[in-house]
Amino acid sequence: MRIKTRVVFLLVVILTILVLPIHGQVKIGILPRLAPTELTKMFTPLANHLSKVIGQQIELVIPKDFDTFNQMMKEGKFDYAYANPNVYSDARASLGTSVEPLAIAVEAGTGKTFTGCFLIKKGSPIKNINDFKNKKIIFVDENSAGGFLSQIYTMKQGGLSKKDVTILPFAKKHTNVALAVQNGSADIGGIRTADFEKIKLQVSIPDVQILSESVAMPNWPFFSLPNSKKDITEKIKKAVLNIKPNSPESSSLLNEAKLNGFLPTSDSDFNLMRKISKAANSF
Repeated sequence: MRIKTRVVFLLVVILTILVLPIHGQVKIGILPRLAPTELTKMFTPLANHLSKVIGQQIELVIPKDFDTFNQMMKEGKFDYAYANPNVYSDARASLGTSVEPLAIAVEAGTGKTFTGCFLIKKGSPIKNINDFKNKKIIFVDENSAGGFLSQIYTMKQGGLSKKDVTILPFAKKHTNVALAVQNGSADIGGIRTADFEKIKLQVSIPDVQILSESVAMPNWPFFSLPNSKKDITEKIKKAVLNIKPNSPESSSLLNEAKLNGFLPTSDSDFNLMRKISKAANSF
């Protein structure tokens, strides 16, 4: 009888261990600037690493578009998020100080910053912002830092206003912006500069080139959301910050994501993004 009791007890323990990761699943939302398959490939190594560190399964959640991402974030469908600085700033404003930046991404060449860029077709008569008047421009999404806000800010700084150009409906994906310039439905496109090389590997855009880049903005933060757990947050923050720029860990975990590592950050680091967003909203 004692042996049977022990066997039953062990079975219960084993089943509990197997079930816990499912019920204790931690969800990280990734802003869908690229195709879900591409983003899954980019961030699965990091998710697997963090799963081992915290002892719980981590699920990457990649919504279909920016609007869905924002809606799911506000509904508490993620515990953490990796998104552009504008999305972070908006989340902080609407959801409160429990939205905390844990780390900021570092990229080769740009470090803790990134830029947006204007795309044109090779042979285009457009040489600078002054040539944008009466042209058709396409962007990613109204919440895209690298595919809308940075370009609008640049245009406003250059003396342009909304009446000077025709802004086409948002393309929702950086890839779609590049294709619109390639097929001629748009004269100019706005995307995140670092994504241009990725896009050229995914679709045929032989005639598309970068015209110019925007002002440098704070890079994408990895941040906590209101329903995250403090103990898990501390573990994840420590683990992410241990992936130092240009380290062996960054090479193995972030190579697919084209990131060099992470560095400490604070909310004040994103004040420039708030300034850019405010200016763009009054374009």
